[in-house]
Amino acid sequence: MVSIELAKLIRFAEDNFSLQLRVAMIPVKEIYKAEKELLVSKLEITQGKFIALFRGGGLNYADQLAKSSQQNFLIKKHQATVTELKGLSCRWSPIPAKKGLIISLLVVARGENFSTVYQDVLKKIREILECSIEDANPISLHNKQYKSFWAALKEESKYHSKLFSIDFFKRFFDISLSVLIFRYRLNPAFFTFNAKKYKDGINQHSDYRKFDDTLRLIIDCRKKDYEQLKQALETAYTDKDIYYGLYASKEALMTCFVESTQQGEHLHFIDGGDGGLAMAAKQLKSQIK
Repeated sequence: MVSIELAKLIRFAEDNFSLQLRVAMIPVKEIYKAEKELLVSKLEITQGKFIALFRGGGLNYADQLAKSSQQNFLIKKHQATVTELKGLSCRWSPIPAKKGLIISLLVVARGENFSTVYQDVLKKIREILECSIEDANPISLHNKQYKSFWAALKEESKYHSKLFSIDFFKRFFDISLSVLIFRYRLNPAFFTFNAKKYKDGINQHSDYRKFDDTLRLIIDCRKKDYEQLKQALETAYTDKDIYYGLYASKEALMTCFVESTQQGEHLHFIDGGDGGLAMAAKQLKSQIK
């Protein structure tokens, strides 16, 4: 069932955005066969909501297999397409940096003593920022702005091959209600919903810090912090402790997955503006090559 939905997603990306998605399913036994580890833990970003963290090299190996010339793990596109990206939306405007810059950072430890390397990198980041990683969260209580009705509707239309459909009508109603609540702060009498509590909780439900054999951070910092961080990372790279990718922009982007508006039932994916993590990944890959 999962493979069928992923196959439909390949068709969806091609039809709606002219993007060629490579999707693969790698059996865990293939990772162990290559004598790689796959260690999994959970990070509770807010009460009842977790994101997965991976280490051991297994996920990187699976990524290599997915991108290799081997065809036996690849999922081919389906004749049908996805009709609705249920729960997924992108209706918040780009979020401006509070301190000056939004940093997209990727770090891969080199050698065998990787745990110590990551600990040293995080310690150095905290020293440079003069605050905790949590305090560098780019999503604050006051810098979020909901898109206008027409901007949100235009964005939504990209995800539907047929605008005259039940799925699009449901989204139209959802957008109308959301714009009233989040942009104009009007709460219809028939809708019992604490908009302020939901909006204020978004920063706690955001995945601005991730780890999947690669440390991934989206942080808000001062320009001088960025220069010091770049110098520290370059030193660690020269010393052959890490590979890294670093990219600075003026804003962060947020995509939301909302199962419900209750505490712990919504998750917000964060990226840096102007390509953010993708641009950082280009630098990282060039170093590894």
